[in-house]
Parts: sequence; structure tokens; C-alpha cells
Amino acid sequence: MSADADPIETAWSALLAEWESPERHKAFVALAASLGRLPDAARHYRECGADPARAERAKQGIDAVLRVAYLALAPLPRREHEITRKARAWLLPMSVAMVLVVFTLMAAQALHQPSLASPWVLGAEVLGALVVPWQKLFARDE
Repeated sequence: MSADADPIETAWSALLAEWESPERHKAFVALAASLGRLPDAARHYRECGADPARAERAKQGIDAVLRVAYLALAPLPRREHEITRKARAWLLPMSVAMVLVVFTLMAAQALHQPSLASPWVLGAEVLGALVVPWQKLFARDE
């Protein structure tokens, strides 16, 4: 591909002719971003950084390229880890079961009814808390 046909090279030549124009620098970085050629734009600015007369604008150009590149980065979609999903599925039922057991033990003590704290009653409460379809009750529409 010749330099004449390459839009980045053509825009760079125009930029060199109007080096002090901030609009020209913005347009060059925008063109490079739209073509997916930010590394080429950064390379041109790095090459101009050696010239003391152009060093300041070249540094600003590299900074602009980096800003656009950082903005173009999209965060990766987060997926819930399998262990976390299983732990979350058990967290609410186990919490409810524990609250029921503690409440029953406190009620048995306060009412002087030791039969309330029998293993059969406590086991039935835990089983009841575990068989409730908690996931369906609190399912989020996603």
C-alpha cells in the first residue's frame, strides 16, 4: 500500500504542515481511533518527540492517543463463579434455618416448654427451611 493511499499517512502529512493546530491533532487522533490504528498514531508522535521544536505537542499527542485507547477498553463481562453461585443458593435457606432454630430454643426456654426444643421439632424446622424454593421466590429477571 502506498503512503498516498494510506489515510493515516495522508493525515499525518497534513498534521505536519499545521503542527500548531490543536484541531488538526484532535482530528488525527480521531481518525486513527476510527480506523483502529492508534499504535500508528502513537508511533508518529514518538518519532516527532525527538525534535525539540515539536516535543511538547508530540507529548500531548501521545497523551491524547493513550486517553482514547483507555476509553476504548471495555470491561470484560463478569460471570459469577460456580462456587459463589452455589454458596449463594445455600446462604438464605441456611440462615433462615438457623434463625428458626435459635428462635425456637429461646421460645422453649422462655415458655418453660422443653418439648419445643426436641430434636424432632428442630429437625422439622431446618428441613422446612431447606425445602422452600428460595431461588424462585427471589429470582431476578435477567
